[in-house]
Amino acid sequence: MIVIKNINNNVAHCYDSKGREVIAFGKGIGFYKPGEDIPLTSINRTFYNIKDTDYGVLRSIPTIVINTAIFLTDYASEELSVTFPSSMALVLADHLQFAITRKNQNIYLAQPIIQDLTQLYPDEMRVAVHCLSIIKKMTGETLPRPEAGTLALHFVNDRIRISNFDNLDNAKMIEVCTRIIEEQFSITIDRDSFNYSRFASHLDYLIRRLINNDQIKSQNDEMYNQFAEKYPDTLKCVNMIDNYINEKIAIRMNKEELLYLVIHVNRLISRM
Repeated sequence: MIVIKNINNNVAHCYDSKGREVIAFGKGIGFYKPGEDIPLTSINRTFYNIKDTDYGVLRSIPTIVINTAIFLTDYASEELSVTFPSSMALVLADHLQFAITRKNQNIYLAQPIIQDLTQLYPDEMRVAVHCLSIIKKMTGETLPRPEAGTLALHFVNDRIRISNFDNLDNAKMIEVCTRIIEEQFSITIDRDSFNYSRFASHLDYLIRRLINNDQIKSQNDEMYNQFAEKYPDTLKCVNMIDNYINEKIAIRMNKEELLYLVIHVNRLISRM
């Protein structure tokens, strides 16, 4: 592997033997200089098709979190007999870092959907619950049990590729919602980034819940008010999305769903 540039001490952007760009992971490989050849024996994992917008995300995630996400992806693949794409490890790493940050800031979001997930996807939930133990062992971070629900959703949603929704109407609605965000914040969102993939998966699952009249309900009104005050522009954008979705399916989001969407939209735009 020929180094193009270093991302951190253990991650490097390289060319493989066929001249294809690849992200390589391995202990200490970030110390190789551009142009130098990294021995294949020093590389533990490679990822292809990484977009420019994802490099900043990779730099912000500690290596231990990335390694944990890689281990979780391999574990889930084996337990669920599913060949997950290598990009899933990066999506999980991004999610884990966000979950750890929320925990350290004492932001705890109730997730009543966890009971439904246990009934609908028992295998994914079983694996996700054990993943919490793995996360604690590898990182020292104890995440609340509801986080198992969001991990299980990653395992479920990754089977639904963003470019191939089984519900084309949902795909169209998600695209319109994305354009609303772009127009409101004067940005261009990379539809191929794993950051957008995660956002689109959330929006798809949200639309499905709304259609099934199964909105999340808990006692997060105070947190909603805090986020509304802190991110008024994001809330304005989310309200526009709510208006659009209401026009399409005649259902309004409650404060809980609006809160979740504010968090996801704010996170999406902060990464663009």
